Parts: sequence; C-alpha cells; structure tokens
Amino acid sequence: MNIAVVLVNYNGLSDTLDCIGSLGDSAIPLKIIVIDNASKNDETDFIRDKYPDVKTFRLEQNLGFAGGNNVGIKWALENDYDYIALLNNDTVIDSKLFENLLAEANGYTVVAPYMYYHGSPKDLWYGGGNLNRWTGNAKHIYTFSEKPFECTLVTGCCFMAHRSIWEKVGMLDDSYFMYNEDADYSIRLMQNGIRLKVVPQAKLWHKVGKSSGGETSPFSCYYITRNRLHLLKTYRNFFKLTAYPFTILTRYLWILRMLKAGKKNSAKAFMQGIKDFKKGLMGKIDFSGNL
Repeated sequence: MNIAVVLVNYNGLSDTLDCIGSLGDSAIPLKIIVIDNASKNDETDFIRDKYPDVKTFRLEQNLGFAGGNNVGIKWALENDYDYIALLNNDTVIDSKLFENLLAEANGYTVVAPYMYYHGSPKDLWYGGGNLNRWTGNAKHIYTFSEKPFECTLVTGCCFMAHRSIWEKVGMLDDSYFMYNEDADYSIRLMQNGIRLKVVPQAKLWHKVGKSSGGETSPFSCYYITRNRLHLLKTYRNFFKLTAYPFTILTRYLWILRMLKAGKKNSAKAFMQGIKDFKKGLMGKIDFSGNL
C-alpha cells in the first residue's frame, strides 16, 4: 500500500521542514506533497533543495486550508496512491504513526491518530471528536483508550482515507477557506456510510494555533463564526432545530467576553462573521482584523 501525505505551507517554512524531517523517520515509506499556499516568499525552492524527493506545488493565490489540500489530493489520486492523508505542517509525527493508521484503515473507514500538544507532549489536544446535533458544537474529546474507537468528527490536522473514499465522497469544500471544512467532511463521510475511527497507538504532536494567530485572533473568530453558521444551514437535516439559536446566542456571549477582555477586534470579527453569513458571503474574505 502506498501512502501520500499532503502538507499545506503558508509562511511556515521552519515548521514545514520540522514536519518533513519527522515524516522522513516514518517506519513505512511515504510520498510527501507540499502545497505552498502563496507564502510571502516562495519557499518551495528551499524545500526542494533540502528534500528533493518531496513533491511541491507553488500556488499564486492563497486557496485556504481546503483549497490547498485539494491540490495535493487531486495529484495523489491522479498518481494512483492507495491512501491519502492530510497533515498540518505544524506537527511532528511518531515514527509508527502511519504504520498504526494503516492497520485500521480500509475502504469504509477513515482513520485519525491521537494528537498531543507539542509544548506539553503528554497532554491530548485531540483524542477523538464529537459533532453535537443539538448545539452545533464540534468538539474534541479526550477519550483515553488502548483500543481504536469510532467518533463523529475527524480534524483536518490529520486523517487518512483510502482513495476509494476520496473518489466517493469528494474533496474538501473550499468555500469555507479556513475552519469547519473538517466538520463538513465528517458529516459527508457519515452520510456515505464511512466510519470515523481514532487509533490511539498512532501519535503526533501539534504546535496548536500558529498559522492563524490563536483561537481568539480576529482571523479565527471571523471564520469559525461564519463557517459554523454555514455548516448548520448546509446540513439542516443533520442538526436539530436548537443548533442555530444556540450558536447565535453563544456568539453574542463571546462578543461580550472579548469586549470585557479588551479584544475589540476579535469582538468585531465575531459580529462580522454573523453579518457575512447572513449575506451569503463565503470563500476568502480579506480583512486585517480592524473590522
């Protein structure tokens, strides 16, 4: 079985090189694909010089997380790879990660590893995920288990699927640009009868939040808000009637929390996310945070 691993790089050369280095220690061979998502400086030349076996693509515009990954997924499918994995570039893997994932993967099961904080290596960042149909919350869970188990949310930070699954379900929805495309994909997987399984023996360490500036940066607040509302609308038959009002209420509570903390731009980003959802605006929205 041959495996392709897709990394999206955006002004993150140091992290990407660390990630590639850890992939080079994998217990099984991997084809690494790096998509440079229109970084300020073209970083593909440096990657090719240091790692000539890595397949690189330089994009002229930032296509977002989903759009960048889709370029790599498409190439891997066209080149007949059996399994295609998505992996954040700000991660470092255990050498047996893909060996352990492969042991549980098949044509009807998507697999994801345990993911730990890079700065706190024994603390779980992702130990499975849950999509709450009543609230719309997409949350990581911290199930400590020695055996693989099923869940309802795989994170785009890392999951692997057989090519037949990618062909059946399709690629990521690039209209999200950033955030919630993994929740969208998890729902599509389940709707197509695909199981989502977490493999505790497979491990990686994640430098959380580096590319977006953190979970309460204006960038994150905007896209998480707009895209979550879009997710609820798109899959209204999946979620319960309570999910939309719950989400709107909690966004306004977050706005108050950000104002109290002196984070006015983050508060404005929450509000702008709600407004743009109501306008039907999707894709990349350019803003500096001074909304």
